[in-house]
Amino acid sequence: MRYSLSIIIGFFALACYSQKVGLVLSGGGAKGLAHIGVIKALEENGIPIDYITGTSMGAIIGSLYAAGYSPAEMEAIATSAEFQNWAFGKIPDEHIYYFKKKEADASWIDLKFNLDTTFSAALPTNIIPPHPMDLAFLQLLAQASARANYNFDSLFVPFRCVASDVYANEPVIFSEGDLGSSVRASMTFPFYFKPITIKGRLLFDGGIYNNFPIDVMIQQFKPDYIIGSAVSSNALPPSEDNLLLQLENMIVSNSNYEVPDSNGILIKPDVRLVKLMDFHMARELIQIGYGAAIAQINHIKRLIPIRQDTAEINLKRKWFRNSFKPLYFKNIYVSGLTYKQSLYLLKNFMYKKDTITFESFKKEYYKLIADDHIESIFPRAKYNEYTGYYNLFLNVKREKPFKARIGGIVSSDNLNGGFLGAEYKYLRKSAYSVYSNIYFGKFYSSLYSRIRIDNNIPFSYYWAAYLSLNRFDYYRGSSFIFYEDNRPLYILQSERMTGSDLGFPIKNQAKFVFGFQIFDFNYSYYQTIHFSAKDTADITNFYGYSPFICYERNSLNNINLPTKGHQLKIIVRYYDGQENYKPGSTSWASTLQKHLHSWYNIQIETNDFWQLTRKQSLNIQTHFVYSTFYQFNNYMATKLISPSFTPSIHSQSIYTDHLRNPSFIAGGVAWLFHFTNNIHLKLANYQFLPYEPIELNDNQLVIKNKEFGLPQTFFSGSLFFTNPVANISLSLNYYPWNPNKLFGQFNIGYLIFNRSAHP
Repeated sequence: MRYSLSIIIGFFALACYSQKVGLVLSGGGAKGLAHIGVIKALEENGIPIDYITGTSMGAIIGSLYAAGYSPAEMEAIATSAEFQNWAFGKIPDEHIYYFKKKEADASWIDLKFNLDTTFSAALPTNIIPPHPMDLAFLQLLAQASARANYNFDSLFVPFRCVASDVYANEPVIFSEGDLGSSVRASMTFPFYFKPITIKGRLLFDGGIYNNFPIDVMIQQFKPDYIIGSAVSSNALPPSEDNLLLQLENMIVSNSNYEVPDSNGILIKPDVRLVKLMDFHMARELIQIGYGAAIAQINHIKRLIPIRQDTAEINLKRKWFRNSFKPLYFKNIYVSGLTYKQSLYLLKNFMYKKDTITFESFKKEYYKLIADDHIESIFPRAKYNEYTGYYNLFLNVKREKPFKARIGGIVSSDNLNGGFLGAEYKYLRKSAYSVYSNIYFGKFYSSLYSRIRIDNNIPFSYYWAAYLSLNRFDYYRGSSFIFYEDNRPLYILQSERMTGSDLGFPIKNQAKFVFGFQIFDFNYSYYQTIHFSAKDTADITNFYGYSPFICYERNSLNNINLPTKGHQLKIIVRYYDGQENYKPGSTSWASTLQKHLHSWYNIQIETNDFWQLTRKQSLNIQTHFVYSTFYQFNNYMATKLISPSFTPSIHSQSIYTDHLRNPSFIAGGVAWLFHFTNNIHLKLANYQFLPYEPIELNDNQLVIKNKEFGLPQTFFSGSLFFTNPVANISLSLNYYPWNPNKLFGQFNIGYLIFNRSAHP
């Protein structure tokens, strides 16, 4: 009797042991982070996970578990600052390569052209840059892929994920190949992320055709039990005014979110109020998923009789990961470029190096992504058992050679102006670019042309030559774009300048530049406020040359209205030239005067942001100038050639004596409130302290040597919206010394000036 009972128990145990459990994970953007909590609850309660299928975010979470990451490690990844960078395409501050950053201009829209097309404007294919995520999948999944010999059945947990081929109108199921590439294809939601090509097929998010791959689980693995975790549902019927819901209905097919009652159970975390990109809620979402699974854990235990000890799972996981090969690269293969173009790219990676670590590759990868000759680089690694290292495959897409830029600024003030730019890029062993632009408006107009050559052997550097014509009209101007104002000029500042730079990178975020400029400044002005249309203005002309050296570090995240990052700029200049003064009808002088001048000028500018809470940050700006400059012929000319402190958009658009001096110390403190990722409020207080101040006393220019002048205080408050097209801002500015004191300003666009030799 005992012998028969033992046989029955043995057969029952064997039957239980042979039974398998499949876990199906739906897509759902940030909502899919709840899957981590579900897996955590199942593992803690000894529920085995023998197979995983997933789509989109479900593919990401499922692939991490299949690659041997524990729930605790997955939670650490999802709640890290790095994960936020991956989700939103943000390059970490330490990897922003300022040396390759394009010159700032007022562009809103870039239109790209090929040589073989008469008009082929390249519209943006994605909102979120994919580079950080592409690199993350390589880092997180390449070793597991190699350990499984690129067969997903040999991963820590057998795995499948689903992508969509929109041309063939069908889902694509991945069971082998590069795990990172497969997952990357599965989560490529249209318009958010750039699609990738695998084996000649352009692939998008698997949720387009199958957002809950339970059918894949049944067909591929045939498990005895199925646990589903669904954080999505089919789209609601669209209304006439809901464009996003209309697009979702057109793009995404309905999926089956049911599991068989006989051998399955569906876990539905309550994430109805969570948005697609709410990745900042990672901890809360994981807890929601954990709670939803725990709420059904007794039901799951009754359905699934088999158990797996947590210690046994951890031992199996450790054994799987201990056999990972270190992520070192030996050979690099480039596709998408010609041989000579590939040399330009490879110089960054392998110059005098036999192998490269992942961290070294990461650094160089972000450098190339910053290069405006390169549109994208998709990395993939494959282990080579003969060399003992990974081969690195880089699928590179070049930027289109021609680019047209359109932009400007629309303002309630006199800043209204347009911008047009054009650029041609040529890539061989070195990178060449030719760029020109024009600004046109009442306040500011300019012409600018530049040629730049980048080289990487034996080290990175660039040489540039440029020509710039600038004109500022501080008096005449109107908020009406087509209104011609014929009032006499008050201050007209113009400049002709040509120069050359030789630049070198300093680590990632900085550059060092040696430069030389030849300039011709021209100022037209009145020395009195009492003048008529019949009067003629005074004219001061100063022409000469200016060699300089400049160190600049910059990781600010916006041109005019940054909210994050740090900036340090140090520039040392020498000026030598001749001043020519031609008096006007209101001047005390009557003859042309000439003077020779030479002086040194040192400027140090900083702009730093510190995140205090998720909704608040602190901004501190400083500007220090020391000059050996003495004076020009008169007070107005001396003030016009002097450096100015203009920390806000409005202060850059007005002329005020109070914020100009050859030497000064200035700075400001601002409090920022972040209502969303794009809407911010900035409240700022600024101080300006002139050293050896220039003053006007009884129409005579007076310089107070070796002393500081009176400090000037002014305030600025602005509510602004930043977006990929153009900034939108509403500001209120208070200048106590100005008769009007309070100035409001509404702007759409960017206030950017071309290169200048002006102090």
